[in-house]
Amino acid sequence: MSSSDRLRSLLRHPLVLLGGFLALTVLGIMNSAYSYVLTSIKGELSLSYTESGALMSAYFVGYTIGQIPWGLLADRYGSRRIMALSIAGVSAATVLFGFGSDFTSLALSRFLAGLLGAGVFVPSVRLIAGWYESRERGTALGLLNIGGSIGLIIVTWVSPLLALVYGWRASIIIQGIAGVASAALIYLCLKDGAKSSGVSRRAVFIALRARSFWVLAVAQFIRLGSYYTFLAWLPLMLKEEFGFGVLLVGTAMSLFNLAGMVSNPAGGVLTDIVGEKRVLRGSFLLLAVNIFAFKVLPSGGLILVATFMLGWLINFVRSPAFTIIPRLFGTETAGSLSGVHNTFASLGALALPLLLGVVKDTTTSYDLGWFILSTLMLIGTALISLIRITRN
Repeated sequence: MSSSDRLRSLLRHPLVLLGGFLALTVLGIMNSAYSYVLTSIKGELSLSYTESGALMSAYFVGYTIGQIPWGLLADRYGSRRIMALSIAGVSAATVLFGFGSDFTSLALSRFLAGLLGAGVFVPSVRLIAGWYESRERGTALGLLNIGGSIGLIIVTWVSPLLALVYGWRASIIIQGIAGVASAALIYLCLKDGAKSSGVSRRAVFIALRARSFWVLAVAQFIRLGSYYTFLAWLPLMLKEEFGFGVLLVGTAMSLFNLAGMVSNPAGGVLTDIVGEKRVLRGSFLLLAVNIFAFKVLPSGGLILVATFMLGWLINFVRSPAFTIIPRLFGTETAGSLSGVHNTFASLGALALPLLLGVVKDTTTSYDLGWFILSTLMLIGTALISLIRITRN
């Protein structure tokens, strides 16, 4: 199938792609609205590095708890209602964050944002599995994932610029209100797929006994944990370690997110051609090298290149990390099993940003934390080699 034929085939369900795209765009904005004004929040409320890292971890406590329930609900009631409701919830919690007065209130609102926002990505995997054949799912999910990258690009500039004019609180509240309003449009666009059917408990239990299922779970822990460590700490590291100013940090993170916008669908397309395992294994290995490069490269243009490549590689693996699930275990349990895997991913996103904050407070350096991330990527490379997958 040529690339033009592939695109025409995918676009036979345009509103499904648009609704999923919008949902992931809004989720990306809500996830990171606070991190680009973290310096202001940290200064005003006198937060430590550990407390600053704990804000991301608080989100993922809720996100982790929500994964399996939201996945089960998507399998039972369909993705349309679940995704729209989740977007409304995470956006409302973001508004609440803007009114926080201390670490406890901020952490609580981040917890709620994670719990309520957990019903977007896993149901989107279920959504794609319900509308598209296995040979198309990598590309289709990659197109949806562009929305997440665009959301991160938008928030990279919108959040700090609004904060410069109105203050960090108003910046976050405005973005949250816009997110709540978007939930209605997302609901109108989405429709549950013809292939959707009731979840089979037996199929879930069979998957849970497979070695590949648990190998993928550990790989998900490493993947998302590293990704959110980059989002939470890379802006501060670029400022403190490399002397980047506000605009240069914004440029670097825009490159990070722009790379993701392109590499998400690119990773999906390559997955549909060569298979999930090859894409995952190669990308994890290159990520290990890329992360280590931050400790040997001098400040300047090469750091911008390394940041772009980091965004490219960490987003390149997103589609295959989930399209491999319905390929191995079937479409009827895609929501439930993706929920379990995303629970492990969320645990990584909870633990690794917090770990880097603790390491920074303890050693006054980012070096050990970055070395740990690089080592985890090598472990992930080895584990992925153990997966047995049959192309179909």
